[in-house]
Amino acid sequence: MMAAAITLEELLADNEAGTRTWQAWFAANPAALELPCAIYNSGTVRGLLKHIFAVELRHSQRLNGEEVVAYDAIPAGSLGDLFAVHSQAMQNLRRFLSNANDAALREVIALQTVSAGTVHASRRKLFAHILLHSMRHWAQLSTQLREAGYKTDWPKDFLFSEAIA
Repeated sequence: MMAAAITLEELLADNEAGTRTWQAWFAANPAALELPCAIYNSGTVRGLLKHIFAVELRHSQRLNGEEVVAYDAIPAGSLGDLFAVHSQAMQNLRRFLSNANDAALREVIALQTVSAGTVHASRRKLFAHILLHSMRHWAQLSTQLREAGYKTDWPKDFLFSEAIA
């Protein structure tokens, strides 16, 4: 019997689809980027987007055994800059999955985080963390934007993902 599971590929597809919707929404609502935002001490919504995408990028680099870009070197000046960071992270994650076997997914690596110091995790767990971290922050941001009078009225739950059968 096959184990019931949601694959990393399915979670990745959901992340990409949802983030494309957010990108279009911010293109139509650019003033929302400058709203104050206390989530993860980000200062503004722009700061939170940088945090979301920086985590995606930096951890995707770790998964691939690459040098990790400094957080402060990640651009956030324009909407295009922000979402280009996300695009690079998604390319890295797809590349990792295309080369990963069971042993690579089980391998435990040490990673230096900005907020929690050194953490040890399997590459599989780190991959899932990247996507769940983003999902959690998008949910927080949806609530904050709604409370500030901005509608984000599309379904965001995993259940409604077009990428998942």
